[in-house]
Amino acid sequence: MRSGHSLIEVLIALALLGALLGFAAPRLGALSDHAVVRGASTELAAMLSAARHAALLRSAPAALLLDGTRGQAMVVAGADTVLARAIASEPGGVRFAATRDTIRYAPSGRGLGASNTTLIVRRGSAADTLWVSRLGRVRW
Repeated sequence: MRSGHSLIEVLIALALLGALLGFAAPRLGALSDHAVVRGASTELAAMLSAARHAALLRSAPAALLLDGTRGQAMVVAGADTVLARAIASEPGGVRFAATRDTIRYAPSGRGLGASNTTLIVRRGSAADTLWVSRLGRVRW
């Protein structure tokens, strides 16, 4: 006698697998959004750190210029562009907004300006918030 599965057993297993996948698919999309937002937030935090380090290394003011409409960020020290990145390069990708479009650092590495800066990175239902203190430090 042969061992195996009948057609009905295989169809029931496929139906159960399809139902489980149907429940898991929306959650997988949300996980993808969270991963992309976390990656963009990490990249923005790295650019803030690069701007602060450029100010410290050159002993000159440096700034991070943010363009939320085009999804670009650029580190400028003096007249030199140190680093430029497209944070939201693909359509339907991340969007970010900031309370100020320029975050400046003094030659000592401290933030310049009247208040702290808040950056919000979004995609779908996922969002991350970064805060830059007057000392130039970044918090999540």
